Amino acid sequence: MATWLNDVIEYNRSAPLGAVYDDQIVFAQMHRMFDNFVTVGTKRESWVNQFGLADKAFYIEADRKKLGPRWKFASSRQFSELVKGMPKRKFILYSPLDPPYPINPLTYIMNSPTIAHTYEHKRYFRDEFSELVKMPEYTVHRVDELNKTMFRVLRESFGKFVIQDVESSGSKGTFIINNEIQYADAVTDLRANSYSGSVVVSKFVRGLPYSVQVCVTKYGIFTGGLQRQLVDSKYLCNPKLASVSRWCGGELGGEHSEIVKHRTQEVATIIGNELDSHGYRGIFGIDLIVTPENDVYSIEINARLTGYTHLLADMQLAKHKIPFLLLHTLELGNYKYTVEDLDALPNMYSLDDRYSYMILNNLVDRPIKLQKEIKTGLYRIEKGTLTYIKPSYTIDDIKDDRYLLIFSKYDKGEIVDRGKRVLKVIKRGSCMAANGDLDIKSQKLIQSIKEEFAIPE
Repeated sequence: MATWLNDVIEYNRSAPLGAVYDDQIVFAQMHRMFDNFVTVGTKRESWVNQFGLADKAFYIEADRKKLGPRWKFASSRQFSELVKGMPKRKFILYSPLDPPYPINPLTYIMNSPTIAHTYEHKRYFRDEFSELVKMPEYTVHRVDELNKTMFRVLRESFGKFVIQDVESSGSKGTFIINNEIQYADAVTDLRANSYSGSVVVSKFVRGLPYSVQVCVTKYGIFTGGLQRQLVDSKYLCNPKLASVSRWCGGELGGEHSEIVKHRTQEVATIIGNELDSHGYRGIFGIDLIVTPENDVYSIEINARLTGYTHLLADMQLAKHKIPFLLLHTLELGNYKYTVEDLDALPNMYSLDDRYSYMILNNLVDRPIKLQKEIKTGLYRIEKGTLTYIKPSYTIDDIKDDRYLLIFSKYDKGEIVDRGKRVLKVIKRGSCMAANGDLDIKSQKLIQSIKEEFAIPE
């Protein structure tokens, strides 16, 4: 437990809370902030036993292949049956849930799905903010308009350009176009997989992909550290696989130029104030491009928790700052709270330490069966040899660059589908090279992990 929180913020640590998500480790930090917190997932995850959380972890059986990609277990009959026995408990959702709801919707801790979906829609986001923050030039088209003639028009207008499905996420539905062959491949994919049938086409901006988390609260709008994005890493995913997430993690925190931090803070405040005016509360993310000239371009927002939320919470706890995840829960759950020490409120300048987050996916174009046990916890790496140390899910145990955390929700003998996440790695320091992929040291680390757990390439 983070007992120092009692001195800086007053709230009810005994509030009956839960989280509903496929990957329960995302909400592990909540056990450090609340005493009566449970998780609900779609499979039994053995790591909860190692952490003494077996009585606080529930699961419901669900065959996603039969139920389809749009099935949400937070709105399932199985979930509604489970929560009947927990009448006073509220459940945090990773992202807002569309109706119909099988239970009282006030049971869900979430923002309005209408507000969230509007701002996540890439066209509506640009329409709303293009005059307020710096964005790449763009046009909007239907997928059925993307023919050879349109390629020539777009090439003449933008040169190199980016096509994005207006409702895609996790780098799915995003294509960088250098030539007509890449354009044709992108159009084929979009015609097969686009939910919306519409795309935003933007001028390609030379720079590095970043993101930042923002938290809207009654005490103001707070900005987390800059997050460098690791996308399409050939060591962590297979970019050639269609319709899979290509986001592989990246780096959070560390030193950045003052002008970039200032411009990022300005963007976060402008967008945060607008969302606040419509009743949005808690966490959202902004995807950015930072150019060599230190310009900061806004690309899109994720009106939900993000893949970095649990790591950011851990880093904020380590610095004795109130985590975004706690503020998000208190705001959206409509819980009373008072910050007793305003210096404990989070800010981007407190995250001077850098951590790397690497997500290893199934790289082969078929399901794989795990041949070895992948224990969730603290490991040590020396001379290419990986040694399990103890159960852990916090960076407090990473004393130097020989240590790392590995998380996996799968047990030995389980099947991991094509393109799906096998395990996650957190370590101190950088992991990325100038070309945007893993640096040499991190390549060797990931190779050692693949060999240790017999993960095919």
